[in-house]
Amino acid sequence: MQTPESAETPPVAVPVPAPASAGDAAGPVAPLPDAGLTGLPPGAAEADGGPRRRRRRRRKGRRGEAGEGAAPGSAPAGAPAPGSAAPARPRPERRFRDERREPRHRDARHGSEHHAITAVRALAAMVEGLLRVEGVDPLDMPRSVEIPVRIPLDVRRDGVRAASDAMQQILKRIQEVRSHERALVPGAVYCYFQDTAQAQHCRPEQPREVFDGYASTGRPVFTDFVTMAIERKDPLLDRLLAGDDVILTHVTMGRVLRTQQLQEFGKTSPVYRILGQVDAGLFPLLNDERKAAFSFQLLRGTTLEGKPRLRLHTVGAVDLLDVADPEVANLVYRFQRRLDAESLRLAGLHKSGTEALDEEEFVLPLLKDLAQALSGYSRRAGRRTQHAVERSDQGVRPTAKAYEDAEQAGDLDLLQDDVEGTVVVVGPKGRVHVFTTDAKHVTSLNMQGSAVAKRRQQGRWRPAEPEERGEFRLQLKRRRSAGEDTVAEATPDASAE
Repeated sequence: MQTPESAETPPVAVPVPAPASAGDAAGPVAPLPDAGLTGLPPGAAEADGGPRRRRRRRRKGRRGEAGEGAAPGSAPAGAPAPGSAAPARPRPERRFRDERREPRHRDARHGSEHHAITAVRALAAMVEGLLRVEGVDPLDMPRSVEIPVRIPLDVRRDGVRAASDAMQQILKRIQEVRSHERALVPGAVYCYFQDTAQAQHCRPEQPREVFDGYASTGRPVFTDFVTMAIERKDPLLDRLLAGDDVILTHVTMGRVLRTQQLQEFGKTSPVYRILGQVDAGLFPLLNDERKAAFSFQLLRGTTLEGKPRLRLHTVGAVDLLDVADPEVANLVYRFQRRLDAESLRLAGLHKSGTEALDEEEFVLPLLKDLAQALSGYSRRAGRRTQHAVERSDQGVRPTAKAYEDAEQAGDLDLLQDDVEGTVVVVGPKGRVHVFTTDAKHVTSLNMQGSAVAKRRQQGRWRPAEPEERGEFRLQLKRRRSAGEDTVAEATPDASAE
């Protein structure tokens, strides 16, 4: 007969402890903690199966596993039957450290950035050191140098080779820029046969000669401009031969100028790469009855940063500043500023990966614009030339001050003209005197300070060396003491607007 208490109290499932192992049999059994210490009611710790209360997790979807028709209060499917032992929890499989614990991405990125900054600083120090060792002027230091760099993962095996490749690329870039700079001699064309632009055959002999391309051996060839105009049957040739003040122009592409040039003699060399040129003439000259023609060449160079640079190079037997109208030199100067902007556009096209970019086709519209500007000059050439002649007739002739200005000239006022082999004395009030190296007077003229500065920038006039200044002053003193300080025939004023 059951009492009411036994009928209402359900049976409690008591877990059966696992059999002790051989190592546990020898040791004492740890006593269960007291119910008063755990904060549980008496018998709760034993009923739960241990000192630590087990927490059951209910997962989503666990409900209803027993089925809709299950009786109320019945145990869910898979639950241990009342009075049976609870199944042992499976132990997790052992995993490796890198599988068990994922790396912290933030710390990894921070370490990579640190290594990248260290590498960039090391490369920058290397590039700056190479530029200084090679003698690059601090004012010409680029902001950055762009080269392809191969980064080996096995530094011990391939690190030396990768570092050597990077250094060779930088040295090659410096060599290309320097070779291109040395090839730009005012009025001359680079000769690939002798690897110089200072030879006598690199410059036209007559004022009317223009550059007509390279020979097979890379030597420059010059031809009379009027003869070329006759062969091309220029429509304005009759007016030119009649004496009218007209300017004929002709555009020639670089590939045409290199037609006869062989590969072994610089046909594809970047030292002096001509993309195209404009032949123009004939221009009246100051203090000269002859007229001159010029070849305005558009050259392609490279900066230390590795970007393309377009330059306008003038080839002629006379200096461009000797043209009677100064507007021609100003026109060329403004066109160079336009080329600076077009160089940036060309660099952008190269960086964007434009396929089959023909640089000669890129500069063809620029050459046509230059030819048109020079042709338009001819409509105003007559009036400007006459104005220059009137100024020459009205100007002050400074020949009487030649030797006096030469004696009072300072070191910065003595210049050397390597093309003519003369000494130029810059006097006060715009007076300029030309002497031979033995202090014999050649000519004197009035010239604005801007014209003198341009000749210095173009390299036509350079500061005389101490030995050259000393020798000239000794010869000057000897001539004056011997009474040989006679001046040449008076020269009209050659000042330019």
